[in-house]
Amino acid sequence: MKKLLIFIAIMSVFATSVLAQAGQIGVRQWKLVRLNGVHVADTSAAYLELNADQTRFTGNAGCNRMFGAVDVRRHRVDFSNIGTTKMACADRRAQRSESDFIRSLENADRFARRDNTLDLYVRRRLVMKFIALTKQPPEHPGATIRLEDKKWMLEAVSGVPVSKIGRTAFVVFDKQKGSAGGNSSCNVFGGSYSAAGSTLKITEVISTMRACIEDDRMNIERGFLDGLEKTNRYEIERGKLMLYQNKRLRLTFIGEAK
Repeated sequence: MKKLLIFIAIMSVFATSVLAQAGQIGVRQWKLVRLNGVHVADTSAAYLELNADQTRFTGNAGCNRMFGAVDVRRHRVDFSNIGTTKMACADRRAQRSESDFIRSLENADRFARRDNTLDLYVRRRLVMKFIALTKQPPEHPGATIRLEDKKWMLEAVSGVPVSKIGRTAFVVFDKQKGSAGGNSSCNVFGGSYSAAGSTLKITEVISTMRACIEDDRMNIERGFLDGLEKTNRYEIERGKLMLYQNKRLRLTFIGEAK
């Protein structure tokens, strides 16, 4: 009887461990190895990575960097607001594979993890298989990029890349003054900010009132300033600053030297 109780206790601990592992897919880099039943070349750059609380993801779709929101609940998963950079793929096959990868992420609704493998399903159909990678080092080993370290050039609004005009918009943060300011692509603006951990608030934003001639510039400015004021948290990863309103990605920036 005693041996039976010990066995049951051991199996209970093992089952709890397996279930905990099955529901945890964050903080690992998952390399894509099969897509819609087809083997993915070892040389492919495609991978997926979720943050620690499993609410955001980043990765590479094969040609372009990608990012977005994710919701993980037990064995259910929902990827949304997926955005990518817009670099052209080297050939049509790579372009098609990248498009299939992103489409499959958008449709995926369930996952299964076993040790170092991760499978994503659309209903009961296996669409993607990943293996765990040794996490890659940061772009600048030993260095952590802070808000105040860079001039942040606007790359995308709500996950949609901006035009050449929009890429003139930027924001810089001054810790000593507690100020945030820059250019909206049309007007100069300034305000105050406070940051603690991953939280960020940008307040009291005022700007010049120069009329924007192009419709595109007006829309970019509106989305840019609105995104700044609604931001309540941020992430910096691989030289990019991402501003969020809760789980919603508002603005994406690329860091440049001040």
